[in-house]
Amino acid sequence: MCTPRANFYRKFVVNVESKWTKTQVSVRKTYPNRTLEESITNVSFSEPFRTPTTAQHSFIQKPFFGLPHSDSSQSVSEQKPKNQTRAKQMSIGRKKFNMDPKKGIEFLVEHGLLQHTQEEVAAFLYKGEGLNKTAIGDYLGERNEFNEKVLKAFVDLHDFTNLILVQALRQFLWSFRLPGEAQKIDRMMECFAQRYCQLNPNIFTNTDTCYVLSFAIIMLNTSLHNPSVKDKPSVEQFISMNRGINDGGDLPRELLVSLYESIKTEPFKIPEDDGNDLMHTFFNPDKEGWLWKQGGRYKSWKRRWFILNDNCLYYFEYTTDKEPRGIIPLENIQVREASDRNKPHCFELYATASEFIKACKTDSEGKVVEGKHTVYRMSAATKEEKEEWIKCIRQSISHNPFYDMLASRKKKAREKFASSL
Repeated sequence: MCTPRANFYRKFVVNVESKWTKTQVSVRKTYPNRTLEESITNVSFSEPFRTPTTAQHSFIQKPFFGLPHSDSSQSVSEQKPKNQTRAKQMSIGRKKFNMDPKKGIEFLVEHGLLQHTQEEVAAFLYKGEGLNKTAIGDYLGERNEFNEKVLKAFVDLHDFTNLILVQALRQFLWSFRLPGEAQKIDRMMECFAQRYCQLNPNIFTNTDTCYVLSFAIIMLNTSLHNPSVKDKPSVEQFISMNRGINDGGDLPRELLVSLYESIKTEPFKIPEDDGNDLMHTFFNPDKEGWLWKQGGRYKSWKRRWFILNDNCLYYFEYTTDKEPRGIIPLENIQVREASDRNKPHCFELYATASEFIKACKTDSEGKVVEGKHTVYRMSAATKEEKEEWIKCIRQSISHNPFYDMLASRKKKAREKFASSL
């Protein structure tokens, strides 16, 4: 019985042989007085035959269909393994990058496939062939001197000339996937604002205005199109949110209304990554291990494999599962010790800003549903394990840092305006 892969290869070979046979017939009909190898090496099938140039003549002398030609035959046979090795190493390098961006770049540089300059690395990421866009975003957001130079070179490869701000953002945010860490997004949007103002010098009075408005647009896109956000902001709320950001003055109302309508009509297209995205997420977790989890509606206990990473707590039924049974974003929640008469070494997550914890899980039919937990209670195997989980979760908990960052930038813009008076 043939496997799916065997069937694929069989179809591929048959298809190639069929196309090759048709090519032979077509060439012989068009050039009946020429040999097949002469015809194929000299002609474009859409143009009449032309006398080959000197460079083309040397190419014609290369052997085809097993015809003897010792010198060129040896040259081709030596070149082919080199090309195959290079292509294989490049493929390995891309996979390594998708798993660990820093190690992937190091591998490509060590094997002579990439020069260790910000321009070369930026061009490699901008082209993005075979690269996971989440990994690209993580690499660009790293805070060290070389990565920051790569980020600037990467942004400089974008041409935002004569684009309205929303169009420029759509182009920029399609080239990689924004990381979840606020500081990384801050550096990326700073570079974007500088590049946009450089190419469009008469739109905004300074880069801070462009930065704040760009960030506000991204937040508006999330608020309008995220199903978990129940209270959608109105155009008046969006206008109010951006008062005083233009050197202490307001941006034109018609500009803000047009931006609002553009995002409301057409949300940003966020790059969708393949299966490597999950692998990247769970490859290097902050902490992982078995915990007992108490159910929400029914207070039964089930053993689950937990992974803590990217400000989220994921839980699986088995360690071999590719997708989690549930996801608990660590936003606006806290963790505390708990006692339970049925289980030792307990701790729990509880909401601080609302009645329910924002989370999702898969039901018995495999559908993703919103969780209705007021608390998530877990039990560890030992006291030491419990304390370690509490410590790691506290380090990962965030409270919407993007709003704090935006408020800080607005304050900076107003202070700069006040000092100039």
